[in-house]
Amino acid sequence: MLCKLDRVIFQAANGFSIFSYSTKDESVPQSARRAGYYSDNRIRFSAVGYHLPATDTVEVKLEGKWQQSKYGLQLEVEHFEQVMPTDRSGIIAYLSSGFIKGIGPETAKAIVARFGNKALDVLENDPQQLLQVKGIAQAKLKKIVTSYQATRCVRELATYLAPYDVTERKIMKIHEEFGDSALNIVKTDPFQLCKISGFGFLTVDAIARKTKVSLRNPLRYLGAINFVLEEGMNAGHLFIPRGELVSKCHELLNKDCDEEVVSADDIQGAITRAHQEKIIYVERERVYQTFERLCEVKTAKRIVSILRADDPPEIRDLSAEIRQTEAQLSRQLAPSQREAVKTCLTHLLSIMTGGPGVGKTTTLRAILDIYHRSFPDHEILLAAPTGKASRRMSEQTGFPASTLHSAMGINSDRDIFHLDPDPLSADLIVIDEFSMVDMRLAYALFERAKAGAQIVLVGDPDQLPSVGAGNVLRELLRSEMIPTAVLDTVFRQASNSRIYLNAYAVNHNDTHLLYGDDFIMCDVESGEEAAKLVLKCYFDEVSRIGVENVQILSPFRKRGAVGADNLNAEIRELINPKRRGVNEVRCGAKVFREGDRIIQTKNTAELSNGDVGVITAIKTDEDGETEISVKLFDGREITYTEEMLENVDWSYCLTIHKAQGSEYPTVIIPLLKEHYVMLRRNLFYTGISRAQSKVVIIGQRQAVFAAIHRNDVDKRNTVLADRIVAYYDREVQRRAV
Repeated sequence: MLCKLDRVIFQAANGFSIFSYSTKDESVPQSARRAGYYSDNRIRFSAVGYHLPATDTVEVKLEGKWQQSKYGLQLEVEHFEQVMPTDRSGIIAYLSSGFIKGIGPETAKAIVARFGNKALDVLENDPQQLLQVKGIAQAKLKKIVTSYQATRCVRELATYLAPYDVTERKIMKIHEEFGDSALNIVKTDPFQLCKISGFGFLTVDAIARKTKVSLRNPLRYLGAINFVLEEGMNAGHLFIPRGELVSKCHELLNKDCDEEVVSADDIQGAITRAHQEKIIYVERERVYQTFERLCEVKTAKRIVSILRADDPPEIRDLSAEIRQTEAQLSRQLAPSQREAVKTCLTHLLSIMTGGPGVGKTTTLRAILDIYHRSFPDHEILLAAPTGKASRRMSEQTGFPASTLHSAMGINSDRDIFHLDPDPLSADLIVIDEFSMVDMRLAYALFERAKAGAQIVLVGDPDQLPSVGAGNVLRELLRSEMIPTAVLDTVFRQASNSRIYLNAYAVNHNDTHLLYGDDFIMCDVESGEEAAKLVLKCYFDEVSRIGVENVQILSPFRKRGAVGADNLNAEIRELINPKRRGVNEVRCGAKVFREGDRIIQTKNTAELSNGDVGVITAIKTDEDGETEISVKLFDGREITYTEEMLENVDWSYCLTIHKAQGSEYPTVIIPLLKEHYVMLRRNLFYTGISRAQSKVVIIGQRQAVFAAIHRNDVDKRNTVLADRIVAYYDREVQRRAV
């Protein structure tokens, strides 16, 4: 059936699409036709499928079956084929549609002016002829040809992989890895996909079962082992016990098979071979990915070497220095603060902990003031895991600060595998929000710190642990080897805030929370009712103090009416709907629009995970390249490309995990019984302690009580603390001998 795109109804990140099409084909069932009169006399109907082309510049031939759904009769597309235009206007529209990078409206007109109706044939079979067109040089030609060939190959791959929920980004990865032979490799040897980072074993195994290849392929065993270890890391574990690994792999490899295809002995053998090939590391009954064990071992050894060499530069009469700083700050430090200053300035490695309102910032300012006055020529490095936390650190201390990633030259996760061998030049390194630092980042920090540098780690162990594997701050505290200062005095200005008082109560398993203007509880019966109230409260607060000062924090990203994804989509359509004159750009399932509030979700050379701002302009040049201008809330102005939008999301609502390291004047938290699996004390504590002036909880009191009472801290598989103690004892014994 020959059709043309009418409008996009829905498009998911995995490529699943619901589109409205128009056609003149009378075979469309009456019950599938959309009611209404259309001036072009074409029939409208809905179709569902994967990776359907979202353009009305070409006609599409659809094949499939009519299926009844809750939305009525729809065409379930099994195969589609783009019908290339043959007239000049159609060819120009296709070439300038954005599918082919390097060709904008003017270049498309020039190509058609030169080659006429044969333009697409030239592009397909003899693209070198395009050099005859003014404005197309060799570099642009290469870009055009690469884009055109990739589009065609990727479309074929996407069609074949449609049933397996493979995202467009992963399809592009396959094409980058295998080139034009990608489809043939996927069909004949799908376990090659296990070589591609981030490609899930479950997807590869499903493809393999379809193609009927042998399920006893060694790459399949290795894929299952890596999958279980990766899943463990996603849950925060650095290793998996060997018996558990064998059991989970056995279940995976024999799932839905009539008989046992892979035995436990086969898996044991695969684990041994992978260890011999240094793909994984087996240590007693612990199985690591090799790099994760390296991080844990090297970090422990480096910490022990610092503890053994604990000889920082001496500050004469530290008590007098503290008194001088108190005079400059016009405030007297509490006893725990004075002790913290002394601890941090008299050891090469120290930890300062404490909850909200106990004066961590003032104490840190005192430490920096005394150190800078005592050693004016020494270099100080302040850093935090997120851009927001580092900027807040700089504002509060008066010293420049950066993200931990940028301080170490880490622009992506891959850079941690290849650290700069030169040590950091800083003499004093202070890391804030250290509870957010995972094992990999901790390894990078201790690996790069120069010998003799003083390191102060500041964090709150009662907050959520790092998203990445490991629980470094808790492990360092558990070892009881690192000098630690605990701030425990809640100051007068904090004691007048219900936010701080309630944070203290939550940490002490006390459900008798205090309510008032700065801490509000709104009871609801259901998720739908909660979502409506969240929206009302959000818009009320935004009108009162501005969009940049209000943040919704949800326990979940995807689940339920108050999940971050649902609230973001709903708020965006209310606060910034599609309208004439407002430009937009599509990235996967999302359409970003001028005026959207967005958040950066990964660290890059220029941007930090957690940077928040507003899209101010979207412009497309004559070559079809789109630039997105963003003004960040910290005042910086950044230009994004379409590819960079893969690391961007809407930021009206964030998960509580994503908000770590940030603070907002007003925080709105939906908390329901349906969130039970996530309801823990550290989650609730982290959420309310993000607020500076006001907390609004919208939910059910039973959910709040459940969160306060559940203190089952993440039991992550890591032995960092045990390694530190063992290595230290070994060093003591070795030196004694």
